[in-house]
Amino acid sequence: MAKEGKFEQQMNKLRDIVDRLEKGDIGLDESIGLYEEGLKLSRSLKKQLDSFEEKIDELGRSDEQ
Repeated sequence: MAKEGKFEQQMNKLRDIVDRLEKGDIGLDESIGLYEEGLKLSRSLKKQLDSFEEKIDELGRSDEQ
């Protein structure tokens, strides 16, 4: 199997966090900690997606020239 990239690893971690929070079988302190970690991951993922989008736009512009 191919090695996962940073983005994929972070997405998998975020999915795990969401699954644990949705189950609702953890305490409030742990839930808050997971929620905070999930927010950090989602912000990091958004930055990465924005960067990917910029690269794609640049490639599209360079193909038009």
